[in-house]
Amino acid sequence: MQHHTTSDSSKLKKWLKVIAWVVGVSLLVFVGLFFFTFWLESKLERMVEAQSKGVYKLRLYGLSTSPFIGSLAVDSLELQPNYERWQELSKKRSSTPRTLLRLHTGPINLRKLSYVKALLKQKIQLDELEVAKLNMLLTVMRPDTTESHKPLHETTKGFLQGLAIGKIHVRDGQLGYRLQEAADTAFTVKHFNLQVLGYKLDSASFHAKERAYYAKKYMLAASNITYQLPDGLYSATTDTLQLDTQAERVLVKGLALKPTVEPAALARAKGKAVTYQEITVKEAALQGVAFGAHSRENEVRVRHVQLLNPSLTAFKDKQHFQDKGTKQLPHAMVQSIKTPFLLDTIALKHGYIRYAELVPQAQERGHITFHHLRALITNLSNMPEHISMEKPAVVQATTKVMDRAKLNVTIKLPLLNRNGYHTLEGEIGETNLQILNPILMPTTFMKITRGQVSSARFKAELTDARATGTMVVLYNNLEVELLKKGSGGDQGLGKKLISELADWIAIKDSNPAEGEQPRTGEIAFSHNRQKSVFNYWKSCLVSGFKSSIGLKSEIPKK
Repeated sequence: MQHHTTSDSSKLKKWLKVIAWVVGVSLLVFVGLFFFTFWLESKLERMVEAQSKGVYKLRLYGLSTSPFIGSLAVDSLELQPNYERWQELSKKRSSTPRTLLRLHTGPINLRKLSYVKALLKQKIQLDELEVAKLNMLLTVMRPDTTESHKPLHETTKGFLQGLAIGKIHVRDGQLGYRLQEAADTAFTVKHFNLQVLGYKLDSASFHAKERAYYAKKYMLAASNITYQLPDGLYSATTDTLQLDTQAERVLVKGLALKPTVEPAALARAKGKAVTYQEITVKEAALQGVAFGAHSRENEVRVRHVQLLNPSLTAFKDKQHFQDKGTKQLPHAMVQSIKTPFLLDTIALKHGYIRYAELVPQAQERGHITFHHLRALITNLSNMPEHISMEKPAVVQATTKVMDRAKLNVTIKLPLLNRNGYHTLEGEIGETNLQILNPILMPTTFMKITRGQVSSARFKAELTDARATGTMVVLYNNLEVELLKKGSGGDQGLGKKLISELADWIAIKDSNPAEGEQPRTGEIAFSHNRQKSVFNYWKSCLVSGFKSSIGLKSEIPKK
């Protein structure tokens, strides 16, 4: 009996020693982890401040670590830039970043982090990074004057060199971008989620064709995006944006570009007559987006763009403001873009355009509309290997003018031609010419009282200097009445032949005339560089139409 008691007592002592040893080791580990965590937190904060020369200050809250399983977590993080310190270093011509980042986050979790490499070699490698409630503000401190930029892996210093993360997941993010420290935010994303797979910040990943921006895949879902144009007079917004670099897709919904001021205020701000425009697109879908080519060569290549329900409403006040300056043809616009780009096809479906204009001495605006617009644009590029005189950009469009007259048009644009050479041809279907009175009466003080077009064909060659071509309009029973300026269309000159108008009024009421072949009108128009390219194209058609019906190019002043 005593032997069993002694044996049990001996076993109990052994177990107590084991428990005491385990508790001691646990306490040692706990205390060690506590001091290690405290040391790591302090080291990270000091390291960020030292490597940034005092420009950045890092604060970690609720840091917890587990070196044995390679985990690290924080309840929140703050990265605060010191704008005054940046200015101080900049004045001393010390190396400073062009853009500063302010960062606030919620919980952050790092999994399977290599502490040895992070602490001894200052290389961060981990399997997974999760960030919640990320709030970023980017501030551009000085303009970018660099002709070409080095890849990120060649300019990164410190612990970010060789950064490797298997998976990144950012939830409930916000992003802001501004051009100066005290300026309003120019670009904002109210909400986004981001997933990144296989991120490696090294040369091999940069050059790998299956990667883009150092990663195998980016997936972005964002909403409520706003971009304020630099002059502050227009704002672009989108409801949602989805992006997948691996699938090479971008989907934007609820796209809009609208002025931030009224038409008169916009014209006063510009100091001239300007077109007040509102643009909306229900959906823009991009396929075959070469993200990899952009990340490596800074080229923009897109296989197909589809714009669903695009709408343009425009107004120009020529009565209270004057045209000034020059307007570029598409050629000059494209040639001014430094980034090489190629858009293979752009398809517009179910489009709508309304243009209104107020001219001197008019009592109301004239307007014209284009309904059911469908267009296909091919080979839009500024790359010499893709576009030439033999391989121009081509625009093919169909629409209904004033929702009545069918219009088909083809425009061929060799966009690298220095003289702005391009061609314009098309046809107009059967219609009653009176549908044009809403634009003709208030802007040209001419009224079509009757007239029916059977068909019309036109073809023109245009340059930056002038346009020439032909137009054949088949019509009958045409009657035109001239209006007094400022009359609002109520008072007409009727059919009276005033001597000063006798030479001008030589209208042919039909084409072809009885017993004759159809007449061919001449398109002859000098390019007014103060007008837009759309005005140039419209003026070509007006020139051909006037010639077809027997009118001279200009109506005499009354």
